[in-house]
Amino acid sequence: MDIGGLPTINLPITPEISGFRQFCNEKWYEHKDEILLWTGNVVDYDAKYYYNKHRWLLKAMYKEQKND
Repeated sequence: MDIGGLPTINLPITPEISGFRQFCNEKWYEHKDEILLWTGNVVDYDAKYYYNKHRWLLKAMYKEQKND
Protein backbone atom coordinates (compact mmCIF):
# COMPACT_ATOMS: atom_id res chain seq x y z
CA MET A 1 0.00 0.00 0.00
CA ASP A 2 1.36 3.37 -0.96
CA ILE A 3 0.90 6.23 1.44
CA GLY A 4 0.94 9.59 -0.23
CA GLY A 5 2.77 8.19 -3.23
CA LEU A 6 5.59 6.65 -1.14
CA PRO A 7 6.54 3.06 -1.92
CA THR A 8 6.06 0.33 0.66
CA ILE A 9 9.29 -0.84 2.30
CA ASN A 10 9.49 -4.44 3.46
CA LEU A 11 11.73 -4.60 6.50
CA PRO A 12 13.39 -7.87 7.57
CA ILE A 13 11.65 -9.73 10.37
CA THR A 14 13.57 -9.65 13.63
CA PRO A 15 13.77 -13.12 15.18
CA GLU A 16 12.27 -13.66 18.62
CA ILE A 17 14.74 -13.82 21.48
CA SER A 18 14.37 -17.07 23.41
CA GLY A 19 13.33 -17.10 27.04
CA PHE A 20 16.68 -18.61 27.96
CA ARG A 21 18.56 -15.82 26.16
CA GLN A 22 16.49 -13.20 28.00
CA PHE A 23 17.15 -14.98 31.29
CA CYS A 24 20.90 -15.03 30.62
CA ASN A 25 20.89 -11.33 29.73
CA GLU A 26 19.08 -10.50 32.97
CA LYS A 27 21.56 -12.55 35.00
CA TRP A 28 24.49 -10.90 33.20
CA TYR A 29 23.26 -7.42 34.14
CA GLU A 30 22.54 -8.54 37.71
CA HIS A 31 26.07 -9.96 37.88
CA LYS A 32 27.60 -6.72 36.60
CA ASP A 33 25.63 -4.72 39.17
CA GLU A 34 26.68 -7.04 42.00
CA ILE A 35 30.37 -6.82 41.10
CA LEU A 36 30.12 -3.04 40.92
CA LEU A 37 28.46 -2.90 44.36
CA TRP A 38 30.91 -5.35 45.97
CA THR A 39 34.16 -4.07 44.50
CA GLY A 40 33.39 -0.59 43.18
CA ASN A 41 34.84 -1.71 39.83
CA VAL A 42 33.19 -2.64 36.57
CA VAL A 43 33.78 -6.13 35.20
CA ASP A 44 36.63 -6.47 32.69
CA TYR A 45 35.01 -9.25 30.63
CA ASP A 46 32.01 -9.51 28.37
CA ALA A 47 28.70 -11.38 28.45
CA LYS A 48 30.06 -14.17 26.24
CA TYR A 49 32.83 -14.94 28.75
CA TYR A 50 30.30 -14.82 31.61
CA TYR A 51 27.99 -17.24 29.80
CA ASN A 52 30.80 -19.65 28.92
CA LYS A 53 32.05 -19.68 32.50
CA HIS A 54 28.59 -20.08 34.10
CA ARG A 55 26.53 -21.83 31.41
CA TRP A 56 25.76 -24.92 33.50
CA LEU A 57 24.64 -22.85 36.46
CA LEU A 58 22.56 -20.59 34.20
CA LYS A 59 20.87 -23.59 32.57
CA ALA A 60 20.09 -25.13 35.96
CA MET A 61 18.74 -21.83 37.31
CA TYR A 62 16.60 -21.34 34.20
CA LYS A 63 15.13 -24.85 34.45
CA GLU A 64 14.42 -24.34 38.16
CA GLN A 65 12.70 -21.02 37.46
CA LYS A 66 10.54 -22.61 34.75
CA ASN A 67 9.43 -25.34 37.18
CA ASP A 68 8.25 -22.81 39.78
